[in-house]
Amino acid sequence: MKATQIPGNERIHTLDIIRGIAVFGILIANMYAFKSLAFTDVRPYIEGGTVPQGALSQFADVFNTIFVEGKFYPMFSLLFGLGFYIFYTRLLEKDIHADRMFVRRLVFLLIIGLLHLVFLWSGDILHTYALAGFLLLLFVHRQPKTIMVWLVSLLGAASMIMLFLTSVSGVGLQLKMESGMGSFAGFENSVESGEAVMANGTYGDILQYRFFNEVIPVLMQSIFIAIAVLPLFLIGLYMGKRGMFHDVEGNVKKWKSLCIHSFWSGGLLTALMTSLHYDVLPLPSFVTYGMAEGLNFAAGPLLMLFYVSGLVLIIRSKGWQRLLMPFAAVGRMALTNYLMQTIIAIFIFYGFGLGLFGQISSGVGLMVAVIIFTAQLIVSNLYLQTFKQGPMEALWRKWTYG
Repeated sequence: MKATQIPGNERIHTLDIIRGIAVFGILIANMYAFKSLAFTDVRPYIEGGTVPQGALSQFADVFNTIFVEGKFYPMFSLLFGLGFYIFYTRLLEKDIHADRMFVRRLVFLLIIGLLHLVFLWSGDILHTYALAGFLLLLFVHRQPKTIMVWLVSLLGAASMIMLFLTSVSGVGLQLKMESGMGSFAGFENSVESGEAVMANGTYGDILQYRFFNEVIPVLMQSIFIAIAVLPLFLIGLYMGKRGMFHDVEGNVKKWKSLCIHSFWSGGLLTALMTSLHYDVLPLPSFVTYGMAEGLNFAAGPLLMLFYVSGLVLIIRSKGWQRLLMPFAAVGRMALTNYLMQTIIAIFIFYGFGLGLFGQISSGVGLMVAVIIFTAQLIVSNLYLQTFKQGPMEALWRKWTYG
């Protein structure tokens, strides 16, 4: 395996900036799940996507559907795969057992992710990243062409499977109601009772509700989701092996080509996904929402590649780099900021905090996300003026290297 040419003491600021922007996008996307029963509410699969009332909420909902949902966790995943390559090759340069160190790193991520999932919030992605990370070791010594074949095959297969599963979900629920085994009123009552627990319950009440209704189903899907995340990791690994971030100028043609083709392909699929999501096409509502969710597994990563390539190209400009550099501090503290977003959000929405669960519109939710991230932007930049790493990053490093 050819070692990376990136010196061990050199940071690629472009990666930190993109990672910081990804943290912001993930917060906007997660806000819907923070403030409502996104993991258990099946009503959209029956009645289709609906546009909320109010101009701000309409803007926030449509903006999230088109530009945010399913686009930023793939961006974070790409950066994870690339970060793995940089981490691994630097260890090889130092004659350190790279496999062992990376496994130690993943074990830490798995533990933190499971604690986050069980005791704080059901939308944790860290444990899934850890599981998918173990599979990355199978590809680190592969040639770029081999990695490309695998990532395209896995991404295509995962997208088709998810399209099928989500599409039949709405059909299954519709058949359940038609057969008398369920009713829409019953689904509504289930949501209302769940919202009451989340908005008014103690920490113990909420933990119990989440564990049986959200945590267990999430854990049962973890292996499949990890396999679906793996091709996104492989995109980053492929880019690392091709030196696309280290030598941006030498790969400008590749970046421009990627930007153009991901724009038109991701844009077309996103337009189709949005049409299905909002029931524009003449299809039954219990089919369209599920199809949109499944289609976004392909549309999201494609549009994400447009975001990444576009950012790489504009950050070549010193002016743009200076303008976006504050995001780099958030990116350098990505793990800390990701976990802090959960702590802040559950305090705002859960019953043991302000108890605003189920009472916040999409528009207000977007404003809350902007306020939280703005605070993180300021704190991260101030913190890194004194310390080299965020607190969770420092703990992660200490665990990894002993």
